[in-house]
Formats: sequence, structure tokens, C-alpha cells
Amino acid sequence: MPGKRLNSQARILVGNLISYFTSEKENKGPLISLNAVQERVADALKISLRTVSSIKMSKDRNELPSTPGKNRPRKKCKTQDLNEGLKMEVRNILYDLYAQKKQVTINKLNEELRRREIVDISYGSLRTLLFSLGFKYKKDDNRRALMETSNIASMRAAFFRKYMENKNSQFPRQLVFLDETWIFSKGSKMRSWQDDSVKSVRKPGGFDGKRFIVLHAGHCGGFVKNAGLIFASKSKKMDYHGEMNAEMFTKWVENQLIPNLEEPSLIVMDNAPYHSVELERQPSSSWKKYEIVEWLEKSNIPYDKKMFKPELLSIAKIHKKTKQYKIDKLLQENGHEVLRLPPYHCQFNAIEMIWADSKYFYNAHIGENGHKDENVLDMWRKALEKCTPEIWHAKVVHTEKLIEDWYDREVIIEEVPQMFINVSDEESSEDSESGEN
Repeated sequence: MPGKRLNSQARILVGNLISYFTSEKENKGPLISLNAVQERVADALKISLRTVSSIKMSKDRNELPSTPGKNRPRKKCKTQDLNEGLKMEVRNILYDLYAQKKQVTINKLNEELRRREIVDISYGSLRTLLFSLGFKYKKDDNRRALMETSNIASMRAAFFRKYMENKNSQFPRQLVFLDETWIFSKGSKMRSWQDDSVKSVRKPGGFDGKRFIVLHAGHCGGFVKNAGLIFASKSKKMDYHGEMNAEMFTKWVENQLIPNLEEPSLIVMDNAPYHSVELERQPSSSWKKYEIVEWLEKSNIPYDKKMFKPELLSIAKIHKKTKQYKIDKLLQENGHEVLRLPPYHCQFNAIEMIWADSKYFYNAHIGENGHKDENVLDMWRKALEKCTPEIWHAKVVHTEKLIEDWYDREVIIEEVPQMFINVSDEESSEDSESGEN
């Protein structure tokens, strides 16, 4: 069959056949009787007579050729046979190792499982089990611990509550995501070829050229029209937050954001200082004693004039008022609401993914026409144009699904029966009792 490509196994069989026919040529006749067809085929191809016989039987039954055992059902992985209670114990032991501030590897986890006589399985099976339980082997992220502190968890709960109230309302507001970022006139090449020498370490400042601060907002229909703001930075510090201030941000909201929002919106933003200027300052330890006294009197809160500053501050904290922000009030007066992200939860802001896509394009193409300010602005405009309404829609849908998945997980955790905690307590008390004996 001319033109057909043969795999390596077929080429070996052809080679065997050539060698066999060559041997018959040298022998000036058949090596095996012409009547022994199957034996001749087996000898020529260097395969077993049983295989030849099996193939012949399939051919006689007009069956299509197939690889033996290929359609045989795969054996179920051993880890799938473990009951849910045992899987929960594996998960809890892993969490316990983290609580003991130990690095968790498969070998260490396996040792602990065997020591406690929970289960004895191979390295590969335990690895498969961990994957099935949703674990991944990756770099430790201490931010996750901060995310679970009581005050952050409380802010996250408030975020979920307001988000779900809007989603389930009769007339839900559109979500608008805003944020600041930065770009450099020479791009940001975060990776380069390096060795262990200090000579290959990147020196901070000046390497990427002039820095520009960017502010924008968008929703499932794309960027908010005419809401983009970009300006050159005067600082060489890596943190761009010092370049933005409350006055500049408020002016942007008044002049570029609000006029271009076509419907009542729920504005998603983080808690940057310039987003969070309070209508009324609350007493803190940095206040002078007379300032605390003035605040107490203005708020009609009784106090003893003989009290020291710590006592006055304690009274002020008891009567601490709910924080109200100037920017929230400004947006509310124009028919909009604010949804503040809990700290360390930037994944709930869809524009973060837009920034990633935009910067990827910008960094890949900046410098094609130069690094002057006009070149930077033009290339950044092209980068933003790449983030079409369709891309924005996909990012917002992804973000909303992420928020709702987190919300569902919080609900499940709230509904976990108390007996899980009680079992832990009993085990720890039993361990302590056994240790005393």
C-alpha cells in the first residue's frame, strides 16, 4: 500500500520478513513446508504460533483487528476503595501537621499515617489520594494564614453577604471592578538568565525605565468608557500606592467614573488608604489627650475629667462608631453602592486578570516604536483594546463563580456538625492521659 507510514513494530516485522525470504533464497527453496502456512508465518515474522492462530481465527470471523487487552477495563485505583471517614482522617492529620508548623511531604504524611495506624498505602496511592482530596504540592503561601484571622474572616463574611444580597435582589446592580496598577516605559521583564553570582542580580530602580500609574474600571460589558487614567510617577519606590492620593482618586471618581456609569452599579474596590478616607476620624492611640476629650464631648459621651489618656481611649473604643467613608457617600449620592474587598482577597476582583492580560501584551511589544511617553501611552492603549467586551465578560463570569464557590464553602464549614471538634478534644485528652501514665 504505497504512501502508508509504518510504525516501529510494523517495520520490525517487515525486516523479519525480508530476512526470512533472503534465507529461503539462499536455501533455494522453502525452509518449512508450503502446506504449513501458520508455521511459516510465525517463523518468518518471529512471532508465536499461538498469535498467528489467534489472528487467523479473528480474520475467519470477519472481526476488525484490535490490540489484545486494550479494551480491558482498568483496575480501580486502591484509593477509591477508601471510605469517606478514612479520607477525612487523612485530611485532618495533614491539617494537624500544619498546625505543628511542619513541612508536609508525602513521605512525612505516610509516616504519620502508619504511626497512628490509620492506613498503610504506597507513595503513589497516597499521592493519588491527596489529589482526589483537592491538595496540590506547591510553594507555601503565608498569606492564606492571614486570610483566616478573625478580623479578615469577618470582613470576608460581610463581603459575601452584600454580594449575595445584590445577586438575589429583584433588580441586581451591575458589578463594576476598579483598581490601580503600574507599567514601565521599558516593560517589566520579571525573568532573566541568572547564575549564583551577585553580578547577575537585578539592581532596583531605573532598569525598567519610567513608571506610569494606571487607574481604570470595567464590567461584563468591557471597560467603562472614558474612565481610564494614566500618569507618570515621580517616585522610584516599587510601591505605587504612595503616588495615588485621596484627592486624586476622588476627582477621578467624580469626573471620570460616575458620569460614565450608565446604570446603578455595585463598585468593587480594595481598602487602599485613598479609597478609605473616613467621614469622621475615630480616636486612636496616636491621638493627643485633648483630641480624645473633644471627640467624646462632641459625641455626647460621659467621662471623668480626672481620667488618663488610656482610660479615655478605652471609653472611646467602647463607643466606636461604624466607619463611613467619603468615597462611599459620594457614590451613594449618585445612585451607586460600594462592595469592599476583604484584605488579601484580590482574586475577587476581575480587573486583576485584565491587568495580567494587558501587561503581557504591553511588555511583549513595548519598545517596537521607542520608549518615549507617547510610545508608552499608545502601546498601553493597544493593550487595553486587546481586552474586548467578550474577554471582560469571561473574566467577570469566572470571578463571580469563584466568589460563589467560596461562599458555598463558608456555608458548608458553618454547617459542619460540632462533633468533629468534640472528637478532636477527646483524642487530645486521651493522648494527654496516656502521656501521664
